[in-house]
Amino acid sequence: MNIDDFVRERKDDWKKLEEIASKLRPAMPPRLSKEELWQLGKLYKGAVSDLALLKGSGLAAEADRALAAYLNGLLIRVHGVIYRKPPFQWASVREFLVAGFPAAVREASVFVLISASLMLLFWVTGFALGLEQPGFIEMLVPERIIQTVERGGVWFNDLFAIAPQASSRLMTHNISVTFFVAAAGITFGLGTVFLLALNGLLLGTVSALCLKHDLSLEFWSFVLPHGSMELTAIVIGGAAGLIIGHALIDPGPYRRSDYLSLRGRLAGQLALGCVPLLVLAGIIEAFFSPSPLPSWIKLAFAAVLFPLLVAFFALSGRKEQEVLHASASGGKAKTWASVPDPSRLRASFRSRRTS
Repeated sequence: MNIDDFVRERKDDWKKLEEIASKLRPAMPPRLSKEELWQLGKLYKGAVSDLALLKGSGLAAEADRALAAYLNGLLIRVHGVIYRKPPFQWASVREFLVAGFPAAVREASVFVLISASLMLLFWVTGFALGLEQPGFIEMLVPERIIQTVERGGVWFNDLFAIAPQASSRLMTHNISVTFFVAAAGITFGLGTVFLLALNGLLLGTVSALCLKHDLSLEFWSFVLPHGSMELTAIVIGGAAGLIIGHALIDPGPYRRSDYLSLRGRLAGQLALGCVPLLVLAGIIEAFFSPSPLPSWIKLAFAAVLFPLLVAFFALSGRKEQEVLHASASGGKAKTWASVPDPSRLRASFRSRRTS
């Protein structure tokens, strides 16, 4: 076959591929029929083979460089559209926050409970030690706060006067703390346990300090409105860190790196989902918690907010999960953050070790 025969035989397919490629735009979704979509893959593979044949066979000596350049350009254009990353969609963010994040929290419920128990345990410890040993309060609580409370005042009233600036600062600080708690799981979970313990001790000693000076109502009416979200986020961040630590300590029959990668996805979903909670918590902490509103209004707000938060994590996204369950191939359940079937993973990892 000479170059003329080659072109005559293949040019119709190239022309068809060019017609389909003209309908593809990098920033636009493809507007192709089912038949065109099916033809696109077939024609693309054919053009790749044609270009390889043109360059690697005797035809190359006869081929015009313009023909090779034409095919190469056509393939680059089609390849860029077929293999481009999907465009960012806000709907996917909403889907994650409404369905994926709550599903991840339910998936990690054991670790969430352990994280909450650790904070509660050290809160009780800090509260008890703060009541019995005044020196323990001085070890953890800044001197400025101690002096303000001893004078019968609270340290957070000034926040309301600078609410816009304080809000952004609090958001940044709380997000950093939560991410640090989660990332500390890389120390086999010890760093996460330490940070949860420290936060629990600090909250316990400050609450003991306020109780000693008859400021408990003011303290809890400030902490609980935003703490419903902020402390929940820290607990979830702690769960993410514990998941990472557990994956490092006990990977089971899997390679440690494989299991860490697998469980790290769940931990990442937990940490990322905390960001909106902490943004809302920062707004509440700056604009509502230190406001001059009566304490009973703030406590009532917290009493409503926390059960709603629990209900959100318990119920939100369950319908989406059921759809995923029903549509999963082979009848296997598929969830947002679930670990794949252990028997299949074990066989996969064993085959890697033996290969």
